[in-house]
This record gives sequence, structure tokens and C-alpha cells, in this order.
Amino acid sequence: MPNLDESLRELYGFPTFRGPQREIIEHHLAGGSALVLMATGDGKSLCYQLPAFVGEGLTIVVSPLIALMDDQVAALEARGLPATCIHSMLDKRERQARFEAVLRGDVKLLYCTPERFRVADFLTKIRGADVRRIAVDEAHCLSQWGHDFRPDYQRLGEVREALGSIPCLALTATATPQVQDDIRTTLGMADAQLFHSGIARDNLALSVHHALTDQDKLDRLEAVLRATGGPAIVYCALIKDLRMLENELQRRDFWPMVYHGDLSAHERRTQQAKFQQRDDALMLATNAFGMGVDKADIRAIVHWQIPRTLEAYYQEVGRAGRDGQGAFCELLYREEDLVIQRNFAEWANPTADFACDVIDHMVGLGDRLHAADVDTLRETFLTKNRHDGRVDTVLRLLRAAGCTTGEAGLDLSLVRVPDAAEVAAWLPGDKRQNDLLGLLKMVRYATESECRKRTVHAHFGFEDDFKDGCGSCDACVKIAEWQTTRMPPSKPLTRGR
Repeated sequence: MPNLDESLRELYGFPTFRGPQREIIEHHLAGGSALVLMATGDGKSLCYQLPAFVGEGLTIVVSPLIALMDDQVAALEARGLPATCIHSMLDKRERQARFEAVLRGDVKLLYCTPERFRVADFLTKIRGADVRRIAVDEAHCLSQWGHDFRPDYQRLGEVREALGSIPCLALTATATPQVQDDIRTTLGMADAQLFHSGIARDNLALSVHHALTDQDKLDRLEAVLRATGGPAIVYCALIKDLRMLENELQRRDFWPMVYHGDLSAHERRTQQAKFQQRDDALMLATNAFGMGVDKADIRAIVHWQIPRTLEAYYQEVGRAGRDGQGAFCELLYREEDLVIQRNFAEWANPTADFACDVIDHMVGLGDRLHAADVDTLRETFLTKNRHDGRVDTVLRLLRAAGCTTGEAGLDLSLVRVPDAAEVAAWLPGDKRQNDLLGLLKMVRYATESECRKRTVHAHFGFEDDFKDGCGSCDACVKIAEWQTTRMPPSKPLTRGR
């Protein structure tokens, strides 16, 4: 076993390990697999990076976001550490050059998305490298019962088996006991040791403001942003609300940035870079923003509408206060907003019959399928509603199962037609009910008067002792006093600062 303290100082410049990091790294270097539950900002990435650089062979890291991979590789390369990533945003020549470096043994840590294993011969060729370990980041994405399901994650158990059932770290900040079981089953690591640092974040204050009107919400949002300063994020479920807030806040002398799916990839990268560089940044964003943001000094996170699940909510508020200083997180709750998330739950869950109808239509298109884009397929089955994602879900499931090649509008081809039983297995009948139950739990969090952190911790299976209150939620303390005593000085978010 290498001297880990010395390696930590030499490779990263850190004086000591945090929480269970050392124990996880020692376990992994000894050939063990593990399920790692660590709060955002607690240092999950070190748990697979350090073993990669001090151990033998290659470590593969499966990550859901290309931007996140690029950022982590850039940071490692800046330290002179041999890491790279391979993804679809690189041109063919660059992908090939990086792959050849991996096969030569010049690289110790390789990042890729789960979709990369669908690329012809990638898995076969990567077996030619000396692959010793695999890490699955944001592992909750592999569970249909999680809040951010990615179908291609479900193939990672087969990938691990094809690589010789090598030691695996599955890492996430948000996984209920049900999702933890799903992770273990899918990755074939039922007996893997569990490591966790808990989910306690004493420096985060959680609060809910009950509003009768959108004007009330707007007034409260302005008051929160003036009190906390920045950097800050305001999350919106709908792009139209985000645009409305941009205009309203500008009238109140704020200068917000925006991040949503209607922006080009270049615009999104530019906005994210500006947010990370500024200490007075105010970002209005959909939930697409945040996973790839490495910013320690976020002082406030406000949700304009109720999120769909407690897992999604706690992951998003967990992006605040990663520097250990006080940060304020408030949900602006209005009962009328529930219809938005109820609709999202319906639109995210096609029935097996719906999926079979889409597949039958694709078969009937024959050669015309090559030119069919997503909008054309949507118009065939859906009313004009940009948020109804049922067709998109069916296409993702087909792609993950190896039934299609290409992309909608880009030489889409149906190479295998699944039978009804296979489609039904992709879409369990109780998935929609489970999603609606998740929304109900979120409503209970927002409307009940008990300690909010007790509710969150119990949801994730942690029976923490809050008999005297958590000391950092609006059910247990006066939030204005908490802000006065716990929030550090921050930059005003208005132009007239």
C-alpha cells in the first residue's frame, strides 16, 4: 500500500483526508468495491482519483455530464496528473488520439459517459487496456426509482462484468434505501461495503415561504436576495417563468444571468463560466444547471416552484455553502404550482402500450425513419406541448437497449424490434405512481411544521437525533436571526451596490 498521506500532499496539495476518504481509498486499493454516499462538496472524486494515480493500471470513471468531465480533466492536467476523457463533443481525430494514449498506458484515469459503451467496439477495445477499477459517479442515475434516471446507466453492470468484475466504486450524494438497493443489484455488488458521511449540512439553513400569489413570491424573492447577497441561484421549473423573473428582477435593479435548454451549448458554457468566476453572480436556471458547477461560495439557493422529489431538492440546495460557511436555501411554495410537477410526472412516464405504439410507427416508416426528427415523432403522438417527454423517453430506452443506431433526425435506424414483454420490463407499471408519491413527500416537507432536516434525513434512511431541533431550519429557529449570526459577508446582487 503506498503512503497515502504523502501521495495526497504531493499530488493534490491537501494536508489531510476528510471524513471517510482514507478508509474508502484503502478499501478500494485493496480490491474492494463500495457504495459511497457523500454530501455534495465532501470530496467524492478524490476517492476514485487517488487510487487511480497511485495504483496499478487504468481506472474508468463513468460520469453523466460532458462539461463536468472536461472540467475535472482540465484540473487534473493542470496538476500534471495523467487523465483524459473521451466523448461525443470531440472530433474523431482527437477521440482516436486520446484512445491510443489510453491503450499505450499513458493515461491512468479515463472519463466517459455511459452512452460511450454503446459505440461500436469501444468496450471490446478498452478491454485491451489494463483496466483495474471502475467508478460510477452520480450512481443514482441508474435507478428508475431515482430522480435523474439515465437508461444507459443500467448497462454498467454488464460493462463491469465484461471487464472482469473489477472493483467498483458507486458514488452519489442522494440515494434513498430503495435506490441504494437498485445500485447494488444493477452493478452486481450486493455485498459491497457501504461508506457514508451522512447528509448533515449544519451550515445550510432550510426554509419554506408559503405564498398566495406570484406577486407575493416575487416580493419574497427580492427580500431574500437583498438579505443574502451572492453568489445565488434561483431555480425555475419552466423557462417562461425564468424569463419573467429575469425581466422583473432587472426592474428591481438586479443583474441576473440565465441558463436553460433553449440556449445554445456555447451560450450555456459562457453563462456557467461567468457564474463560476464572479462573487456577485445571480443565476436564474432550470434544473439543467448545477451538476457541473464547482463553486464553493454560493450563499443562497431559492426554488421558485416546488421540485418533484426530495432527492432533487436536496441535491440542488447541496450546491450552496460548500466552503463551510453559512448559506440560505428557501422554497417558495404555492399550491397552484403543484400542477406543473404533476404534469411532469405524467409526461416522464409513458405506458408500455404508448411505447409499443411509437415503435410500431417507427417500423411503419421504413426507410423514412432515417430522416424522422423528434418533433415529427412528437407531433404524431402528442399534443403540442414542449414539456411532454414521453416520446423522448421511448427513444432513450430504445437506444440504451441497442434497438436503434443514430439519432432522431440524424440517420435514425431501428436495428432490432423489442417485443411487448421487453418493453413492459423497461416501463414498470408502478413507476408513475412512485413518481407521484415522491411529489407527495415533497409537499409534506413543504407543508408540515416539524423540523425540515429531520424529514430530509429520514427520507434518506438516516435517523439522526434532532430532539432539540436541528438549529438551522425555519421550524427550529428564527431564520432572520440565523442569517444575521451565521451568514458571512457577501457581495450585493443589485447594480446600485
